[in-house]
Amino acid sequence: MNRYQRQIQLEDVGPSGQEALAKAKVLVVGAGGLGSPILQYLAAAGVGTLGVADMDTVALSNLHRQLLYSTQDVGKPKVLAAQERLKSLNPEIEIKTYPEGVHTENIMPMIVSYDLIIDGTDNFSTRYLINDACVKSNKAWIYGALFKHQGQFALFNHRGGPCYRCLYPKPPAAGEVAGCNILGVLGTVAGIIGLQMAHLALQTIIWPEEVPNRSVFYVNQQNFSVQHLKMDKNQSLCDNVQSDSWELPQTNAVTNCDSPPNTLSLKEALLLDQALFLDVRDTEEQPKIASVDLQIPVRELELRLKELDKEKTYIAFCKSGQRAKAAATLLKEHYFEAVYALSASAQHLKNAIENENSTTNEVY
Repeated sequence: MNRYQRQIQLEDVGPSGQEALAKAKVLVVGAGGLGSPILQYLAAAGVGTLGVADMDTVALSNLHRQLLYSTQDVGKPKVLAAQERLKSLNPEIEIKTYPEGVHTENIMPMIVSYDLIIDGTDNFSTRYLINDACVKSNKAWIYGALFKHQGQFALFNHRGGPCYRCLYPKPPAAGEVAGCNILGVLGTVAGIIGLQMAHLALQTIIWPEEVPNRSVFYVNQQNFSVQHLKMDKNQSLCDNVQSDSWELPQTNAVTNCDSPPNTLSLKEALLLDQALFLDVRDTEEQPKIASVDLQIPVRELELRLKELDKEKTYIAFCKSGQRAKAAATLLKEHYFEAVYALSASAQHLKNAIENENSTTNEVY
């Protein structure tokens, strides 16, 4: 027990608290900016079983805020890189991995084995899915969210407390909220909110009767303030979610502000039937492509979402691909299902459109 001696010395933890941690089973959905500190601190504290659900691979742009990974992990599945790192941190605990992430079809059988669920995805569709599944399964869960220099976190559905829909009954309308791919986020903010979520998880395991289950905590790192909002339970709404007639929200897989959008090579894009090309460059950028369907600069996209049809397929493109990925991510966050980022440049697209017989092997 030397590994945990310092926390066992706390009189309100002691051997019994450490035993509760050892017996606990916690599922962390999302191993990105929030999930990284959550997983590390729960593993270090001796939580006996940790589940890690994430379908992404480690990207170089993750590393400023996802300190669970190193440069050598770039390209690896996050769940495998996380498992390796966590086992080296604490070989005494069990790490279960779910490389498919969570989605409508697998979440109910997945969460039944866990005592506590933690949502580290910072994604609306997954958040409502987790909430509804936890209400139906009578599982407590912890959520966190990031916005520029701010964050918030809370414990839901714990011992008769409110669920997430008691606070936000419905997802935001398209265009209301932008993700961190557009707004940006400091790594320290993700770390601070993730640590708060990890601490809330430890409290829930060790002191389940004392943990705050009717408050949302707001943290502003620009002025170092912390505020909390009291929540009321909407019993009829929770009862509706728990009923057999309530269907889980449809989502295919975990996507979040750390998740790369689907990308297409130029060859793949040109073969995609009925897809519309979306130019997200600034209006003055060259080359001009006369036959392109739509042009909305990425910095204006959030305000012009009503110009797009969610039933159609879009392929975003730009000069190098980075803004196209940001645009595709934003559209996915607002429930556009068929949206892709073109890996090729605008110049290559122009050349291919002008000469359908030209080879595109050099760009895919």
